[in-house]
Amino acid sequence: MPLFKDEKELYAILGGFFEEVAEREESKEMISSTEISEGYDAFVQYVFHQPEGKITWAEENGRLKVICGDHDLRPELVFEQTADVGHKFWLGKLDLQQALARQQIKVQGPLANALRVLPQLDAIYPAYREYLKKLGREDLLA
Repeated sequence: MPLFKDEKELYAILGGFFEEVAEREESKEMISSTEISEGYDAFVQYVFHQPEGKITWAEENGRLKVICGDHDLRPELVFEQTADVGHKFWLGKLDLQQALARQQIKVQGPLANALRVLPQLDAIYPAYREYLKKLGREDLLA
């Protein structure tokens, strides 16, 4: 049985977490160190299954903008995975390179760009644990 019961809960938890970390220094560093290639208007899109959902990171006025659901933006990178795999990743319990090799996460776009921001993500993982605690969702930490 999936960890998130539906799209609404997926957006409330992962989308809400992304909104919260958008203000962190690490997110600002990611934006300043990553340039969106011509023809694209978003950094990355996470496509989730079980439940279905999409969360996209775009740049707006030098800030990370989080968009939950469908839209017309063209992301440079697309990571496709189950919501449970995405949850494990943000807990820091899943190595991206291993997940890619095992096809737990599928990527479309220049993987080198994704690997370049991994150091900033290391600083964000603990924030996901704290966010879940703040929501009273310690059940998702097990």
